[in-house]
Amino acid sequence: MNKVFIHPTAIVEPGAELAEGVYVGPFSTISGRAKIGPRSRLMSHVVVDGIVEIGEDNVFHPFCVIGGTPQDLGYKGEDTKVVLGNRNTFRESVTVHRGTPKDKAVTTVGDDNYIMAYCHLAHDATVGRHLVMANQVALAGHVTIGDYVTIGGLVGITQHVRIGDYSFIGAGGVMRKDLPPYMAAKDHSEVSGPNLVGLKRRGLAEEDIRVIREIYKTLYLGNLTTDRALQEITEKYPENVYARRFIEFARGSKIGLQR
Repeated sequence: MNKVFIHPTAIVEPGAELAEGVYVGPFSTISGRAKIGPRSRLMSHVVVDGIVEIGEDNVFHPFCVIGGTPQDLGYKGEDTKVVLGNRNTFRESVTVHRGTPKDKAVTTVGDDNYIMAYCHLAHDATVGRHLVMANQVALAGHVTIGDYVTIGGLVGITQHVRIGDYSFIGAGGVMRKDLPPYMAAKDHSEVSGPNLVGLKRRGLAEEDIRVIREIYKTLYLGNLTTDRALQEITEKYPENVYARRFIEFARGSKIGLQR
């Protein structure tokens, strides 16, 4: 059985729960209200603050801050938290802040995500699975990221924006409205086409990729309103699972689609 390793310079407050195989490196600090799952590793100078639940096999590189106080002027110290899944990598100086009572009261990260240096996940953000997030990406509060998303460096995503599954955002982009599934965006919210490279890498069938191409043409290259374009997609591809997911995402938008 692998025992917990705590470096002599680390501080683990009473009450913290560390599972089998956890490694706590030099000068790290762990809150007494934290739970850290098996084989997770805090390399050095990592801060786990407040109520934080961490799954298995996560790796935190130096100077990460997980569970920091939300940057929300309305936050008054309520018991909110961060919940992380399994097999995530957080590179140097990543910050993940706790939720707020005005939303879900939790910031959530799923499984198998790779989050590069200096990224920030603000309060009440929700991240899915298999995200690749390059350096210095900033998620504002209440942002939702789907599965299999790739985000280039220096991207900003504003409050309440949703980023759909299998989408791609190029470096230096800014997202102010919802980016639908399967689409690629760049610059100041410009949707440039389907994320063909990502879709092929994830093994989507050629027929499904063809349907996604047609969805893009209908919504973005025609002269239809959003409602009329969605109706046309619904009528044309009633049985295609990717078309149905696209429609569900689009109709669930509260702030509008990025067009």
